[in-house]
Amino acid sequence: MSPASFARYLVALERRLQGYRPFIRATVILTRKPCIRKGCRACRQGRKHLSPLLTASVGGKPKNRYLPKGLIAEARRRTKNYRKTKQVLERMSQLWLEELLGRSR
Repeated sequence: MSPASFARYLVALERRLQGYRPFIRATVILTRKPCIRKGCRACRQGRKHLSPLLTASVGGKPKNRYLPKGLIAEARRRTKNYRKTKQVLERMSQLWLEELLGRSR
């Protein structure tokens, strides 16, 4: 890859990164939990209630936080943005490594 095309490709990757903000390193999970109402028919029948959680590692330990229904789509978008950002950064790192190693030839 020529130096000019290398530079253009890196600029394109950097622009792509701008579109992947905001991002969070977490996972949205849906689990079922019993509620606190004593006479709940769904819980009595074993169905329980859908409970969305946001799981993230904080200080090396997994932390779960309840995720209100109105934030599920946004949380999923941000976790997806994190995965895309990670892919672009991996590609950029690979290119920089190839460029560095190519200097020794």
